[in-house]
Amino acid sequence: MRTNHSRRSMRIKATVTAWLLAAGALAVVSAPAQAGVSPELQRLLDQVGRHVSLRDLEADGTLAGLQRATRAADPDSLDLTAEEADRPRSGKVATPGQTFDMAWFERNIRAALAGKTVGYAYSIGKAGKLDRQAGVGSARVAPDNPVTAQSATKAMTIASVSKPVTTAAVLRLLEQKKISVDSGIGPWLPSAWKRGTDVDKITFRQLMTHTSGLLQNYQTATGTTGGKSTGSWDNIRIAIGQKLGAKSFKYANMNFSIFRIMVPKIAYGVDLSPQYDTPPPNITPAQIDYLTGVVFLGYLKPVLALAKASVSCANTDPNPTKLYAFPTGGKAGWGPADYTTGCGGYGYNMSANGITSFLSHIRYTDKVISAAARKLMVDENVGMYSYTGARGTYHGHNGSWTQSGNRGMRSCAMSFNIHVDASLLVNNRGDYPSPCSILLTAFDNAWH
Repeated sequence: MRTNHSRRSMRIKATVTAWLLAAGALAVVSAPAQAGVSPELQRLLDQVGRHVSLRDLEADGTLAGLQRATRAADPDSLDLTAEEADRPRSGKVATPGQTFDMAWFERNIRAALAGKTVGYAYSIGKAGKLDRQAGVGSARVAPDNPVTAQSATKAMTIASVSKPVTTAAVLRLLEQKKISVDSGIGPWLPSAWKRGTDVDKITFRQLMTHTSGLLQNYQTATGTTGGKSTGSWDNIRIAIGQKLGAKSFKYANMNFSIFRIMVPKIAYGVDLSPQYDTPPPNITPAQIDYLTGVVFLGYLKPVLALAKASVSCANTDPNPTKLYAFPTGGKAGWGPADYTTGCGGYGYNMSANGITSFLSHIRYTDKVISAAARKLMVDENVGMYSYTGARGTYHGHNGSWTQSGNRGMRSCAMSFNIHVDASLLVNNRGDYPSPCSILLTAFDNAWH
């Protein structure tokens, strides 16, 4: 007579086999054994290993948090309000000359931040090639020993600069699968999720331009006017389950973090939502969520590698960059946290050099995205913003994050209209202009 445990195991295997067959999986590729992981979770890892290279993900630390998977605190509505306020709509009115001076551009960036930061890193590309880079100040200060210098090669959380990265990867995938950016997301939502009226008709474009109505749905369901706009599985699910209401522009992380949940299904046919609701023995819903993030990263990382950039949702640097208030008051910095169960709209860790390399590759090559996808991002503001400067229209995205004690960071990635690209990461809050304002103004004032 079979035990209940045996019956559950057979149901698990049958479910996993079904989505593997739907994805066209072939040979079993054993996942590397994870110390302390239950046999049931190891079996799911083995199945996921049919689609993505778990050995590569283990090597860069992506699997490290699976056993202890928990949901990290998400940015709240105050963070998002501050982020929108940080975004310059237009630049300083200037009277530029005819010749752009890269040295002046760099000098202007440094001058805008002088004496106002714990540390920052910037990277500037010219016509697709790294032109100059620097780390200024510290990534870590006492009492967060060891004190560590800031560097343009050192990864840190980039907040919402994550969004154009997600956009590029998704547009590439949609083209590969011959899915229109203006088609409905219904077929790719988790099968176990209730769908509100007309939610299936939300398009990929609407998600990536914050016109999906998901935040309004969430606020209606929870009776809030501000409400958290998170990347969490549970809150996105709440929004998806409501009748679709207003679809005016509302900035929301969930518009992009939902791709962490949909990309595994689009790319590989992997849908772990039934296991989330009824986890196998010795597995938690948070681990199912984390495993979904692992599959997502298994797709994302090779795409970013095409741009010679690395990305992670959990910083495994032994001496990672900390986020501070300024001045620090001798207080320890914040983070980093593991955002594998929330990344997509935020939570990526990248270096300044990596961001600039990403910008250069999506602008000047077809290695990451096609010309058609580039037009969507640049000309139609899908996943990016337009900025009006003294020399024309520039394109990019900002990021901003505040934690307790006013510790936090700001970031910006921006492409200019003369084949110049730049990124700026500041690992503290403080009295300095937003990084996008700094880059825009520094560029406009670098002509003579």
